[in-house]
Order: sequence, then C-alpha cells, then structure tokens
Amino acid sequence: MKRKKILLAWACLMGMLSACTSESGLGMQTGENRAEGKMALAFTGTAPTRSSTTTISPEEAKTFLITVSQGETIIRGPQTLGTMDMRFPVGQGYTVYAESCTEADAENNNNRWGQKRFVGTSEQFGINKGETTKVSVGMSVDNASFCVIIQPSLSNYFKKSCTISVTEGDRTLEWDYDNAGKVMDGQTLDGQVAYFNIGSEGSRTITYTIKAVSDDKTIEKTGTVTLSRAKNSRLNLAYQSGFFNLTVNVNEEDLYVDSELTIGPDDITQDDGATDAIGGNDDFNTDDSEVDYDQYN
Repeated sequence: MKRKKILLAWACLMGMLSACTSESGLGMQTGENRAEGKMALAFTGTAPTRSSTTTISPEEAKTFLITVSQGETIIRGPQTLGTMDMRFPVGQGYTVYAESCTEADAENNNNRWGQKRFVGTSEQFGINKGETTKVSVGMSVDNASFCVIIQPSLSNYFKKSCTISVTEGDRTLEWDYDNAGKVMDGQTLDGQVAYFNIGSEGSRTITYTIKAVSDDKTIEKTGTVTLSRAKNSRLNLAYQSGFFNLTVNVNEEDLYVDSELTIGPDDITQDDGATDAIGGNDDFNTDDSEVDYDQYN
C-alpha cells in the first residue's frame, strides 16, 4: 500500500511538471519561447494614387496608438508607437491594432472640431527568436467629415451675417463668413472641417440650422445631412429667387501612404532619448530561461 501511494504521488508530480512546461496557445511557456524577437510596422493605405486626400508622415505614424495582442490577451498597449518597446516574446498568434487617435479625441481635439481618425488591424503573425518581423497594417479613414461652402449668391445678398450651426449632444459647431468654405477663382475651398465618429451602422445623421441676415430680411432653415464613414460631405449654400438652394456633395476620403511607410525598432526613440536599434542580434534576449515577462506588460 505504501509503495502504491509513493507511485501515485510521483505520477501526480510528473503531471504537474509536464503541464508547466507544455506549449500553451500563447506560445510563451516553452524554453524556446522564452526568447524574444522584434517587430517593425509597415503602414499601407486604401488608395493607389497620390490624388487621394491624406498622406501619413513618419512623424505622424509615431504618434499612433498601438495595441499588440496574442490571442485574446493584450500584450502591450494602447501605447504611442514612438515610445513602444518593439521587443516581444517568441510566439505565434500576434495581431496589431493601430489607431491615429481615440474616438473621443477624434471629436474633441482642435477646439471640438475634431480630427481625421485612421484605424487598421494586421493579420496574425509570429515573433521569431533573434529576428525582426515586418508586420503590415492596412489603414483606412474611420470617421466622417463635414464642411459648409457658402456660394457668392448668398454672401452677396445676406451681407450682414450668415451662420450655420450643428449641435450634437454638448457639442455645438458654428460656421460663418469667416470660417466657412468659399468659391474663389473657380476653386472651392473647404474652410473649417468638422469630424464625426461613425458607429457600427456605418452612417450618422446630423441636423444643421442656417440663419442668414440682410438689411431687410432674416431667413432661418433647418435640415439634415447623413454622414458616412470615410466620406467628406460638403453642404453648398446658395440663394436664388428668394429661396435657399441647398446641395450636398459627397467625396470619398481615401488614405494614401507613400509606397509603404515602415516604422521599425531603429526608428523608435525611448523616453531617455536613446534609440532602440536593431543592430544585429546583440540587443535580443536569446537566453531561453532568463526573460523577465513583467517587462512586456
């Protein structure tokens, strides 16, 4: 009986040790996976030509918020790319989510006029021991933009003032002759542009109010515009024969990335001013048993 108990205890111990050293779905517990490699991000756009509306610069890309996950587990982030440690434990099933700013910032920055927001998610990839893995992240415009164009036929008649206001919750935006778009020398200038987040339904309807004042007349009008993701809507205002003539022009907001913009470990400056250089494998941890995983969190 005593011998059976000893054998049973020994079997349980071996089972526990085997579980601790087996490969997990995250690929971070075997001896080999305790080493590390590095990651470089290559941002690509949705438009093939430079005639598109936006180009991402390397300086702008370094301000993007990056979240690195492995399976359902967030390994690091969201963190600005320009300050991120690009070393990761060896393993498979990694993905990168990149965003140029948060949804809140996309509407609240720039005195609440907002800003264009880019997002993108990579395919799954692996980190190999002592190597730098290049990861492609396709970026696209995630929100919608809206501006007002005042035609000369309106500004020439309503000389005193013309205001166009949009109120969404506690956010009120107003255009007038100073900041609205104009037509000059046959060219349309957008003027002040406002940005709006778009939910999962893919569109959003906003309400605008126009008030135009001349020496002898004041006219008010309310209407709606439906905004769509990755599109710029221009509300054109004209005045003909005693009536407002309102039209909405919608243009695609494609994102152009010059060839392929790659930000690698040697482009990242750490908080202390030092550069995290690739420089061969000397800066990789290739010791299979001495990695402190708290540094990755």
